[in-house]
Amino acid sequence: MAKERNINVDILKFLAVFIIINSHADICYPRYSFLATGGAVGDAIFLFCSGFTLWHSTKSDFFNYYKRRINRIYPSVFASLLFAIILGKQSLATLTIERCLGDSFVIAIMVYYILLFFLHKYLSAKIGWFFIPLTIVILAVYYFFPYKYETGIKGIYGISTPFRWIPYFGFMLMGTWMAQRKANTIIARHLFLDILPLLSCLIFFYGLQFIAKVYPPVAPFQIATLPFLFGVIYFLYQICGSSFAKRIYESKYGNAIILSIGGLCLESYLIQLYLISDKFNFFLFPLNLVIMVAIILLASYCCRCLARFFSQTFRTEDYEWRKIFSLR
Repeated sequence: MAKERNINVDILKFLAVFIIINSHADICYPRYSFLATGGAVGDAIFLFCSGFTLWHSTKSDFFNYYKRRINRIYPSVFASLLFAIILGKQSLATLTIERCLGDSFVIAIMVYYILLFFLHKYLSAKIGWFFIPLTIVILAVYYFFPYKYETGIKGIYGISTPFRWIPYFGFMLMGTWMAQRKANTIIARHLFLDILPLLSCLIFFYGLQFIAKVYPPVAPFQIATLPFLFGVIYFLYQICGSSFAKRIYESKYGNAIILSIGGLCLESYLIQLYLISDKFNFFLFPLNLVIMVAIILLASYCCRCLARFFSQTFRTEDYEWRKIFSLR
């Protein structure tokens, strides 16, 4: 029997694709590059969804569990690298071990998978309590972390800030905790019950960061944005389970689009940085951005097909071509 899908998570993954692309598309905004944001939110959604779906995947022994994680992640990593090399975006001469392992985000996820397995195995009934020691570690490390005192810092979420990998584990943990609480059931909620709290969290999350950029002495207090980022993910998750979202999800075309694009979440993350350019900026904005997103989605699909081909090549069974080229 096929496992029942969770509407909230499927829609969240669909949204994450566009949020993460937008966060890297600053050169596609000729005059409004400040709108190219959402990277922290998109990454947190990705990790939340990973933690949620993994709640049902840790029943076997560690080695088989981790083998499945490798088989899901690394064929896509290698496929995206091959595309980058073919497109001339990645030189073999500058190819590093870190890049081959998927760069820091993928490496961090693979470490999170290990932590999550043992938390599931030995602290399953009390996994929510792990937020307490995690919070203590976050605050302790942040207190001694030098980046928050340097001038010109972009914040605690930037790619040059290793500190982010500590709190980001909290979002994967949060996904697991929510899966445990909800037991993967689908609860339809009214849309407006969560819109106002979501907007409030977004205002505080971005407001504190904006103030820190304008008034640098406030920068050390950016740690206070983390609870609001958790709030953003929580209320987005709830909105994705609203009756309005459910109607879209259950419609013929809505379901197909959400599942097809949401299924490209990993591949779109891996391939987009090689593809985003300003070559289409001669089109009237935002048509240039729409074209760029369409190209990334098409390349992501090709990347996933190649990844599935790689994955099936190292199995003893015959190729399942329909699965390789499936839109989902």
